[in-house]
Amino acid sequence: MLTFGGISLNRATYEVSSAKGSFRLANKEFQMLEMLMVQPGQVIPTERFMEKIWGYDSDTELNVVWVYLSYLRKKLAQLDDAVQIKASRGLGYSLEELK
Repeated sequence: MLTFGGISLNRATYEVSSAKGSFRLANKEFQMLEMLMVQPGQVIPTERFMEKIWGYDSDTELNVVWVYLSYLRKKLAQLDDAVQIKASRGLGYSLEELK
């Protein structure tokens, strides 16, 4: 179980939850959120998501990372917690706690 702010990620069930509810994540969504939660606040480059989740030999375009991050952002917003995925232009993404 990983926790950050008011959210928890269950590594056994692929569920992300807060006091407001929970969602079962798709495999790639889970892997992305897990990477973000293992090192909260640290910027992870888009390319790192690609190599860790889709693999070096994948023909997948980089924009698929943005699509999955969009899905995760919507789910985190519905959990209504003070945790968000922050984009750092040209650098990557990090998990931040809203103050």
